[in-house]
Amino acid sequence: MSGYRIFMGDWFFNIIELSAGNPAMIIAAVAMATFISEDATTVGAALLAAQGVIPIPEALIGLFMGITMGDLSLFAFGDLARRWKWMAHRIGEERIARGQKWLDKRLIPAFFLARVTPGLRVPSYIASGYLGVSLARFMILAIIAVGLWTAVAFTVVYTFGNISQTWFGSYSWIVGIILVIFVLTTPIVFRKAKPA
Repeated sequence: MSGYRIFMGDWFFNIIELSAGNPAMIIAAVAMATFISEDATTVGAALLAAQGVIPIPEALIGLFMGITMGDLSLFAFGDLARRWKWMAHRIGEERIARGQKWLDKRLIPAFFLARVTPGLRVPSYIASGYLGVSLARFMILAIIAVGLWTAVAFTVVYTFGNISQTWFGSYSWIVGIILVIFVLTTPIVFRKAKPA
């Protein structure tokens, strides 16, 4: 586990160690870490759960709460920007109306595509707030998408963690670090691979 500590930072592990036996603290630590990097936190929490460092329910609840709060924060940022007259003037009322009509017809597929495609979530969720998507509709979609995404991603990484623990024993943290690096660099590679 010392390898994970080096890579993810002492602060996260210190909080986890201090919160041993306190589920609320574990949930809060995982939720806060998602604001730094939700992908790295998902990988880290699943690997720590696979090693028995943190319980699975607390890891999943913390991920779900943190990622959902992050999505709602992006929506709120877009909603605040919409109320700024200068921004609406710069974009143009006609473009905003077209964007609202387009997004209204395609919100569900756009929402889920943004959740799983690197680089799309931030602009899509801010645009949802800016274009006036109903907060209730956004929250329902966020809860469903985050629930599905968190369960699938956590399960895949947790299973991977168990397998790497069996195969590599005390050196499984190296495989975990490689996985975290892969998760963090994939969006960068996608952005650079896009045609100009």
